[in-house]
Amino acid sequence: MKVRVALPYISVWAIVIALQFVVCLSTVAAQRPRWVSSGEAALNAKRSNATYYFKIVQNIGPNLAQLKQNNVKALSEYIGSENNIKGLTVTDMRNRTEAGTAHTSIDFDMMFTNEFTSDVFYAALVDEYWEVEGSGSTPDYHYYALFAVSADGAQRPSLDHFEITRHYGAAPAVMSVIPGAGQLMKGQHLKGSLMLGGAAIGTGAIIFFENRRAYYQTRIIEQPKFAREYNSKSNNYSTARNVAIGATGALVVWSIIDAALLPGATRLKITPASSLSFAPALMSSPSDSGAGVSLAFTF
Repeated sequence: MKVRVALPYISVWAIVIALQFVVCLSTVAAQRPRWVSSGEAALNAKRSNATYYFKIVQNIGPNLAQLKQNNVKALSEYIGSENNIKGLTVTDMRNRTEAGTAHTSIDFDMMFTNEFTSDVFYAALVDEYWEVEGSGSTPDYHYYALFAVSADGAQRPSLDHFEITRHYGAAPAVMSVIPGAGQLMKGQHLKGSLMLGGAAIGTGAIIFFENRRAYYQTRIIEQPKFAREYNSKSNNYSTARNVAIGATGALVVWSIIDAALLPGATRLKITPASSLSFAPALMSSPSDSGAGVSLAFTF
């Protein structure tokens, strides 16, 4: 009898421990960028124009600096093969600092020259990422490079504005009313799945404990001579239900806070390079002053 009475508490503590594990897991920050997982097709679908395309080049080896050089060469070979160009390739690399920001990009001009043609393809290194694979004194690196490449060697591409960020705005916090939904949106699939599973377990425990409490309350009316025993069991299940409600509620609150404040997986935000914007403005002159709206066109 005592063992059966203790079961609700054992179950609740198992839930609490599982939810604490989920909370601890949320501190894990190292994650693959979303562009590595989603691939080129998903990125190309977000372009504003077809003058360029995204290409992911990857390689594995013990020397990270060499891998970076090899990936530029691999990109050049891909461009030549994709456009049926054979011949000498000369790559010119330069740094580019975007106006108004401290972000520096690496650009490449790849000139393919032979007796028939001389084409120049433009490429920009958008982002890079690497993982350490294996163990020992000389582990291997798995290096990924994301390039934006001109689709035509005869004209310069109209690249969109690229921003590498780990922030997703307010949407994940709103979605995290369902624990884990915001984390899944931010590319944190393991954390989001565990939070969602923890919420499902907590909700199931609440329903189970409440059903058992209601059952023993019914038994008190049906068999009054066992009222003391049934009332004790009902109280135990009531306590277990309340603990499950508290633990599940805490998970909901943590999911919202986590989604709102902590960064998610690195993502590539793509916006058109040209934009038209309106903003309130205060204008003045020697003879007059007043409020108005300013119009800005950036490119």
